[in-house]
Amino acid sequence: MAMFCTDIDGTLLNPDRTLSPRTIDAVRAVRAAGHNFVLCSSRMPESMRILERLYDGADEPLIAYNGGLVLSRTGAVVHDIAIAPEHARKIAGYCAEFDLHASFFAGEAWHVWGEDQWTAREINNTGVSPHPMSSKEYVSSGRVEINPPHKIMCMGEQSLVDGIEALLIAEPGVVTYRSKDTYLEIANAACSKGLGVEAAAQELGYSKDDCYFFGDNYNDIPAFAAVGTSIAVANGKQAVLEAATITTSRHHDDGVAAYLESWLAAGSQLDA
Repeated sequence: MAMFCTDIDGTLLNPDRTLSPRTIDAVRAVRAAGHNFVLCSSRMPESMRILERLYDGADEPLIAYNGGLVLSRTGAVVHDIAIAPEHARKIAGYCAEFDLHASFFAGEAWHVWGEDQWTAREINNTGVSPHPMSSKEYVSSGRVEINPPHKIMCMGEQSLVDGIEALLIAEPGVVTYRSKDTYLEIANAACSKGLGVEAAAQELGYSKDDCYFFGDNYNDIPAFAAVGTSIAVANGKQAVLEAATITTSRHHDDGVAAYLESWLAAGSQLDA
């Protein structure tokens, strides 16, 4: 048996930002054959479950927040690396001073700065609704101490995002990732997709050689080191293409599905 693990954005989704019928069929076929299919993303758990429901895969572990939170098949927390509350407060302070949107993702909860264009865009992109408690109240109420964030996303004018990125360079406890000029994702420096994949593999009882990972971006490279076979989609960054064992088709050409179909077909031929 094998564990197939995949990044979502830029790797698994079609141009409509969902799963194509071909991908759904391929994932169902892999699971019907007794293998596991695990999602690994910077997204929050509920956003990932929306995709899981398309192929009836709610019984799989989830690797959320780039490996900062791993949930078991039953939803229990098996790996948890959150941002330290003092770092979260520092980020909130900067954002309050310069009116920069800051979304705080803590476990299953998404706290937003306010009802602005950035919140509306994320709702559209992920299909998830924010928690009634705002980011500002989440921090000021002390909730940040009890349930610290696994990810903070700062969104706004490029100059303001540049400022928070520069501020955090001197903070060894956090790592930043610039997905675009107006977006900055922040996480605990100790978390990685590689550690998340290892936690999921241990939960399911897989050895490294029986694990596969699909990715396209720099934060997928640590996951490549945690598996026996790493597969880059053809639209991936050059460093990702060079680090991968195999390259499949582009995400918009159903590259993950194409690989799964070929893998299953090869297994059937070997069994014949």
